Amino acid sequence: MRLFLFMIGLVLVISCNSGVSDRLLKGDYVGKLEVENNKYLPFNFSVTNDSTLVVQNSSEIVGFSIDYLKDSIFIRSKVFEGFIKGVLEDNKINGVFVIESLDRSVPFTSYNSSKRFNIDFEKNEKLTLNRWRFTFNPNMDNASISLGIFNPIGQNEISATFRTSTGDYGFMHGGYKDSKIVLSTFNGSRAYLLEAELNNNNDSIKGIMYSGNHSKTIIEGVLDNVFELSNEYSLTSLQSKNQKFEFSFENTAGKLISIDDDIFDGKSMVIQLMGSWCSNCLDESKFYVDYMNKNKLIDIEFVALAFEYAKTKDGALNSILKLKNQIGIDYPILLAQYGSSDKGKALEKFPMLNNIISYPTTIFLDKNKDVIKIHTGFNGPATGEKYIEFINEFDNTIRFMQGN
Repeated sequence: MRLFLFMIGLVLVISCNSGVSDRLLKGDYVGKLEVENNKYLPFNFSVTNDSTLVVQNSSEIVGFSIDYLKDSIFIRSKVFEGFIKGVLEDNKINGVFVIESLDRSVPFTSYNSSKRFNIDFEKNEKLTLNRWRFTFNPNMDNASISLGIFNPIGQNEISATFRTSTGDYGFMHGGYKDSKIVLSTFNGSRAYLLEAELNNNNDSIKGIMYSGNHSKTIIEGVLDNVFELSNEYSLTSLQSKNQKFEFSFENTAGKLISIDDDIFDGKSMVIQLMGSWCSNCLDESKFYVDYMNKNKLIDIEFVALAFEYAKTKDGALNSILKLKNQIGIDYPILLAQYGSSDKGKALEKFPMLNNIISYPTTIFLDKNKDVIKIHTGFNGPATGEKYIEFINEFDNTIRFMQGN
């Protein structure tokens, strides 16, 4: 009898230990996306409990959920479509990061650590105390200009972003060592790795920006403290000043919503062209939600028009609802397009505009539905002073629209 009880107890102990071992333990980890053969994009994440982890890029904190199914682990973005699936063994994950609608899959591994890059970084004040003008894809038809911003944080580490005329690259995290710069970011949609080198005079930079494992961009930068990007209010406009902006699309309940509906009569409007997959759109939407919660808005309506790359209408609607529920959006998001986020196709729906070059693009209308101005892109929290500048400008615009 004693032997029988002992065996039962042993089975229970083994079962309990097995239950623990097939769960990702609490603690700090580094995840690695293989962007090229034997080249990895690292990012920090922490497991807080059996169902939640958070990714950290500099001061940005991004939440993910954890689910287990048989011998597989699923780490899902709370906002975006992308997710990690893999097998957990010895508290390490081997798997892939997947965005199904784009048919993208990136090999993924993880291990216990708090060190994003296994590098003892050095200070470089010339890098962090100056502004840098970058050309992406130099000498190519799709060449573009951006502003590089590098800020010192922590133990000789760097928080950085690249601000373009259409938005920013979010919080990138890394550092400098022996003329080399390495930076990375991952939020469930963005997945960037920068590897670059300063020249001997510390006044120019050359490198490569990897976007997941599906593209890489040559970048060249020069020190330029007077450089400014094009004004974001000058990039998109009406074809003719006397034209009206119009829309008519279904909301998430399948009801057709038009700018001519009675609910919008006599009201100013903020119309956001966006996508649930778009990181800059997420930053802008979070700002709108926060602004609306903190300010009493009178006779102003917000409406978002979503351009989704989800392959089906149901998939697009699910992505929109996921975004609305996660960040608390209570203004309508209308499904303007699914199956593609192509901006050329989007422009066909708005022939009164001269172009659409970015998501988000925000259109401000007065009470007569005349366009006041159009803002292209979004400068999020990673851009620092530019983000503050946008907040002040937006507040002034809303006050003007309310007659204050």
